[in-house]
This record gives sequence, structure tokens and C-alpha cells, in this order.
Amino acid sequence: MTREQARKAGGYSLIEVLVVIVITTVGFLSLINLQIGTLHAVGTSRSMLQAINLAEHFIESLKVEALPWNMDAAAMLTQPERFPNLRLVGAAGPGGSSGWVRGMLADDSDRRVGPIGPGTGADEGVAAELVPDRERRYCVHYRLTWIVPDYLIRADVRVLWIRDEANIELYDECPIGMESDLANVSSVTVPGTLMRNVFSG
Repeated sequence: MTREQARKAGGYSLIEVLVVIVITTVGFLSLINLQIGTLHAVGTSRSMLQAINLAEHFIESLKVEALPWNMDAAAMLTQPERFPNLRLVGAAGPGGSSGWVRGMLADDSDRRVGPIGPGTGADEGVAAELVPDRERRYCVHYRLTWIVPDYLIRADVRVLWIRDEANIELYDECPIGMESDLANVSSVTVPGTLMRNVFSG
């Protein structure tokens, strides 16, 4: 019997078995870590997609609000019931702006809103597709700026959400300035334009 045949007949040494166990464990841990990273990335992209949809929804709401806008800005500013958001743009002038304002606030102590805003009455079909206990809640800020005084307004809508590891209670009120806390808050900003209805008199 040769030495090689004797080694094969004797089986594996304890060191060889330990090396296989260590390599297998490292491989499984790497796969688990990869899976966790993938799930986190999917959650982040879902939140971002919902935030973009919410921002676009708010811009469309502003466009609907702008439909009866067929007068000078000075007249529009005096009609808060018709123009609850647009009246905040301020007096018409080059570069005139409302600054950042909180929008779409919920009515309870937590002022954040779901993926379709504070109310579901106009969006029952969309609301039926969402699972309320699994959906993230968002803060909506917007800024209106005159591009062409009395005729064209730029609307910037910023939607913010709290990261999973952050203290949610810090931002229940959706304060302006929360976007600067990059360690705890994520956000997207979507621009839009609102035009005076020149076809209505």
C-alpha cells in the first residue's frame, strides 16, 4: 500500500473539515448579506417611486387649482378659498417666491401623509391598491416662484421621508429645514409650471 493510498483510506483530517466549514460559513454569510442589501435597495427604490408619484400628484393638484386663475396676481392673492396654495406665491415680481411651505398636511398630530396624500376620496381606485399598514408616510414641501409675473409660476415640490433607522418623532410635524438632516431624511424634488388661464375671461 502506497502512502497516497493510505492517506485516502484514512479519511479527512480535522483541519481539512474545519477549513471546509469556515469557507462554507463565509459563503453563506456573504449570501445573507447580499440578500439584506438587495431588500434594503428594493425598499429604498419603492419609497423613492412613491415620493415621486406623490410630488407629481401634488403638482397636478396645483394645476387644477390654477384653472380658474384668469386675473392679475393681486386679485388671486385675495381669494384664499379659490387659491389655497397659489395665493402663497406672493406679489408678482421677478424672482418673487413663497419660500418653502408645508403642503398636504394630515389632520392629526402626525402631519405626514400616505403615498396619495391626506385624503383618499378622489383616489379610491389607487387607495384600494395600497396596503395602509405597510406604506411609508411622507412630508410634502413646496415653493412657488414667479417666472413671468402675473402669467407663469414655477412650482418645486419636495417630498421627504424618514429613514428606517431614524427617530420618526423628530419629524412628525414635517418642519421646514428637515431636508438638511441627510443622515435621517431622504427626499426627492420635482419641478412643474403653472400658467395663468389666458383662454378664460
